[in-house]
Order: sequence, then structure tokens, then C-alpha cells
Amino acid sequence: MKTKYKLLLLIGFPVFMLQSCEHDIYVDPQADVKAAYENADAVNGSKLFTNFEHDDAGWPAVTQADIDADATLAGLLGWPNPKYAADPTINVKDIATGSTGQKNRSFYSCAGCHPTDGLGRDGIGNKIKVAVAQPDYATNHLRDVRSWDITTLFNAIKNVGGRQIDPTKTANGLDLTLGGQTHPDYSKILTDDKIWDLVKFLKEGAIYNETTAADPNGDLYTMTTSGTYATIQTTPAPFASFSNLGGSQGDEVAGNAFYIAKCAVCHGIDGHGTTNAQGPILGVGQTNATGNANGTIPGTTTKKYGIGPFMRYRTPDAILKICSGSFGTIPWMAATPVTRTEMKNLLKAFTNTARYPDFDAALPNP
Repeated sequence: MKTKYKLLLLIGFPVFMLQSCEHDIYVDPQADVKAAYENADAVNGSKLFTNFEHDDAGWPAVTQADIDADATLAGLLGWPNPKYAADPTINVKDIATGSTGQKNRSFYSCAGCHPTDGLGRDGIGNKIKVAVAQPDYATNHLRDVRSWDITTLFNAIKNVGGRQIDPTKTANGLDLTLGGQTHPDYSKILTDDKIWDLVKFLKEGAIYNETTAADPNGDLYTMTTSGTYATIQTTPAPFASFSNLGGSQGDEVAGNAFYIAKCAVCHGIDGHGTTNAQGPILGVGQTNATGNANGTIPGTTTKKYGIGPFMRYRTPDAILKICSGSFGTIPWMAATPVTRTEMKNLLKAFTNTARYPDFDAALPNP
């Protein structure tokens, strides 16, 4: 009899322990959320932030084979395939063109309302809103969302509700019949993986100017704004100018070495561009009036050509471009993200106007 009870105890006790262990196993309710965030791509998020309807931002483009298989895709050759939108009835081409022929990017794009320095209308946005046809820049500072919980930020992008894609709507933020200032409904446009890319960019990928004890006006640059932001504008707004590029810690020598290793192949030794790559080029015999100028002297409409003035006069835009690369190319940034220290060094290098000059007239390509 005693032996029987001993056997029961020997068998029952381990079973009891196993059952107890099963109940003690902790399952993190946020595991899926954390995994989605960790697997997200901050570089792609920066592309989505700038121009989310571009096929470079994770959208498979419509091919002729797609059109042959599905006649409803006719006219969308090269555009993002609607079946990859959160709502397959959404035609992303409508964002870029619209049936009125007016491009609607600024009406739906993140950067259309949230300027690249993360300061809303208080920073560079004070300069570049130029017409009533653009939505107003946001009053909030987007860089503040870095302190938000990832789920909160995800929901703020996905579940905000608001304006649907409509090809008849133009980018007029003042017309309530066209949606006014209403935030777009990204739950109908962006799939969850793209929204997580945006979250990761906003949390980790964006490189914003920060104040420190050593650089109380900013560790990347000092920005000076003038005038007051006007919510109704038909002329260029008061402008922002940038100085002290690279802050106190930027290293010009290291910045030049970085530029030569990573940038000169397309932009040329002096930022003038090359004839055999994708960098900006001012051809022999061209002046700024005939070239594609990409830098503007603050407070004027005078254009200067080359990567030097772009870095000096549109610094926050240039920083975002370095983080995300250029659409339609295969930027090195996607494989080698730039660090904050490298960004400081690059900015410091571009303070040398003799090495990276403003071009008033055409110069020979290096």
C-alpha cells in the first residue's frame, strides 16, 4: 500500500510542477509590436515621409505584364500598384496628379505639412510656404514625437482618420470643400509595415538639430528666422538662414574625407557634379538661368548652383536628403546610414566656400 502511494507521488508531483511552470510562462503582450518596430526600415521611412507615393518607397510598380493581366491597371504603368495599398481601391497615382491636373503631393505628403527640421512653422517652415494653395505647416514640433511610445505614434499615423484620396481635390489648404487642413487618412493608403517604417524614421532615423551646453543654438547648425509666419500667403514667407554648420564638434578634414569616399562620385570634387553620374550638373556654357539651380540665397530668389549652396542655404532639407538618398537612384545611404557625427563633419566641410563654391557661372567639370 505504501509503495502504491509512493508511485502516485512520484508520478503526480512532476506533472503538477510542469503544469505550474506552464502557467508561469510570461508572454509579452507587446511582442508583435516590438518585432514590427525592430524589423522596420528607417531609411524607407524617410522616403515615405518625403514622397510616399514613389515606387522607391516600397511600392511595387505596375508593369506591362500587370496591365495585360488586369485591364483596370491601364494607365498606371510605372506607378505604385494599387493592390499594395492598405485599401486596394485606392489609386496612389491620384495623389501625384489628380483629375484636375494639379499635383497633390503637398496635400497628402508628410513633408507637405511637417517641414524637414521638425519644428513646424517655427523653423524652416517659416521660409518655404509660399502660396495659399499649399496646406499650412503644422504648429506642433514633429521632432517631439521621439519621446512617444511606439504604439502611440503608430496609432497617431494610422488612426487619425480624415481626408480620403480624391483625384478631384487640389492642394488648397484653405478650401474646406477640398478637405481644408484635414489630415489624410493613412489607414486607407499605407499598410502597417510602411507605417512602422515611418515610426522608426521619426523615432530613430531623423537627424534633427539639438541644443547642447557646447552649442546652445544647435549642434548641427544655428538657424535664424525673421518675420512672423502668415497662415494666408501669396508671396514668399519670411526666411530662415543657417550658420555655424557642424557646430563646435564638426571636423572639416573628416567631413571632406567622408565626402570624397561617399559623395564625390556623383557630385564631383567641388560639388559641381559630374557628367558620368547622377549628381547635379551645370553644363559648360550654362549659367544659373539655364541650369537646374538647387540652392537659394536666404531672403531672395537668387539661385546658386551646386551641393555647396544646397547644404548652406537649405540645410535641414539637405540633411534629410543625405539620410534618405534620391528617388530613382540606388543611394549608398540605404546600405550605410550616416551617423550624427558624420553629419556634423559633412556640414563643417561645406562651410568652406572655396572648396564647395557658389557657382555664378559655368565652370568645367572636374
